[in-house]
Amino acid sequence: MRIEQRIQQLYKKLLKLGYYPFQVQSIIHFAIGNNDVEAATAADKIKVVNILEDYEKLAYNFSLAYSK
Repeated sequence: MRIEQRIQQLYKKLLKLGYYPFQVQSIIHFAIGNNDVEAATAADKIKVVNILEDYEKLAYNFSLAYSK
């Protein structure tokens, strides 16, 4: 899987977990300093993936904790 596809996959997962699109864009902006993932370097894209994965785990664990 290409890194761009992984970013899109994580973006969609975060939306399903309850994040709003502007929140995910803010996370991306925080990670690389702008919202343009396509123009980002490979290192920046890896940063985005790592941070989005962290937020995915956080949201998933939160949903598990409060769905009991």
